[in-house]
Amino acid sequence: MLLVFIASAMPAYAQESLNCRDCGKYVDDCPYGGRHPRCQTCGKAIDKCQYNGKHPAKCKTCGKTIDKCQYKGKHPAKCPTCGKTVDKCAYKGKHPADKPKTETTESMGDVFSQLQASMVRVEGGTFKMGATAEQGRSADNNERPVHSVTLKEYYICKYEVTQELWQAVMGNNPSRFKGDSKRPVENVSWQDCMTFIDKLNKMTGKKYRLPTEAEWEYAARGGHSSKSNKYSGGNAADGAMWYEGNAAGSTHPVGAKMPNELGLYDMNGNVWEWCQDRSGCYTSGSQNNPTGPSWGNCRIIRGGCWTNGVLNCRTTNRNAAKPSVANAYIGLRLAM
Repeated sequence: MLLVFIASAMPAYAQESLNCRDCGKYVDDCPYGGRHPRCQTCGKAIDKCQYNGKHPAKCKTCGKTIDKCQYKGKHPAKCPTCGKTVDKCAYKGKHPADKPKTETTESMGDVFSQLQASMVRVEGGTFKMGATAEQGRSADNNERPVHSVTLKEYYICKYEVTQELWQAVMGNNPSRFKGDSKRPVENVSWQDCMTFIDKLNKMTGKKYRLPTEAEWEYAARGGHSSKSNKYSGGNAADGAMWYEGNAAGSTHPVGAKMPNELGLYDMNGNVWEWCQDRSGCYTSGSQNNPTGPSWGNCRIIRGGCWTNGVLNCRTTNRNAAKPSVANAYIGLRLAM
């Protein structure tokens, strides 16, 4: 009776302490005396651990236990190209080597497409070539006499040849003024231009060439749409071209000034442009598709450049240089 009285008088927490926390039995009835052996991995009593205290090792790749890892702890290697495991890689970890971008099919293809899109059709017609009235007293003697010229249809590029295009074809950039691939290429001789055009035509299957002097002037004037401006792009020098007064001592990216009536840029200023013709004097007689003298030591350059004053950057101004000359003043424009 005394024991019963004591048990019933014991507080609840004292009674609970007599129970095994794992099996719930009184400690004296628990086969482990209230001290079940515990799993060292999960901390549960071994008889309640799903692995009976013997957990499988963890996979070092996914972190799961080996029995739950789909690869049983032996993941296949990852493909270094796509990052997938080799068994899930379409190429089993051996991707074919990426084909290097070829200049002719990738970057060069874009440049050539841009060139083709920039070729402007010039409708054939007849015009007065030389020191016409709008030139006033600015004209030089070699711009006379004014004479009639008839041309058949041709195409001319709206931009001077850029360093980007030259690099794509020749694999080098001889220009003095680098830093922007859209600047006109310069420091190229007439002979260099012939090599460039020959390679360009082989690469594109086209028939690019330099314009004749007559084609150059007709295009610079604006063709059939000519407004008889003093400069190609208007009568205001600063808006029409890069010249001594605004170029700050260098060339500039093509297409930044006002276009002329045909949508052509930089026909005056920026860089002189080689023409196909040899240098020679004008005659008064009418001409059809003239190509210049059949002999001579120099080739025509037209348009003026970044270091010239406005007098040398007029539409009718003429100059010439030996075909071997290459300097930072002369570039080119393509026709076909």
